[in-house]
Amino acid sequence: MENESRSSSESSNSPDSQESELGILPILIISLFVGLIAGAGMDKSHILPVAFIVAIVLFINRKKIAAEDAAKVSGNDTEYTTETTEKIYVWPKLGRFIVSVSAQSFQSAIRQLAQENIDRDDDPVLKTCILKAQLIPDNDNPFDSNAVRIDIDNRSVGYLNRDQALNFRRRLEELGLSNQVTSCNAIIVRTETVNEKKNVYDVKLDIEPL
Repeated sequence: MENESRSSSESSNSPDSQESELGILPILIISLFVGLIAGAGMDKSHILPVAFIVAIVLFINRKKIAAEDAAKVSGNDTEYTTETTEKIYVWPKLGRFIVSVSAQSFQSAIRQLAQENIDRDDDPVLKTCILKAQLIPDNDNPFDSNAVRIDIDNRSVGYLNRDQALNFRRRLEELGLSNQVTSCNAIIVRTETVNEKKNVYDVKLDIEPL
């Protein structure tokens, strides 16, 4: 019985059970800082009155301020979790990589990704360079409101062609994922130009044919 009482007392006195509030030292520091700013902008005689008023306001609202800060932190965590685990649908892994991306205008970004993610590139198909791609409905695209952009590591590497994009959007609609960002595996494929002076890189997605 004594142990239970002690446990209950410790629980009620633990930091987690106490209501968080803004501490006295932060209040004094903030108040003085605001007072100094007021004195610099107006007159030095305003420093202490302004600091005193700010301290009173902060002290009265210390619990509310602390609660709002905690809510902001909690909100940021929730948004991150939602974005990474709930909103992003991952397409099933097929290991086929047969959907090509129109990537002619994104060679620099793709080349950089290839250099960052492979140890050697003597194989035309860079099989070691399996990356995570995001398929993003680009509704604000000025050329085609049905466009679907492909990003890897926060860099754009190409678009689905028009027919692929329309079919892909229909597929999203059938799954109840209209206009949502989805994800799949991707590989970078290297081909040599005729003069063999530079390589051309393509991106292929591991999703069902479109």
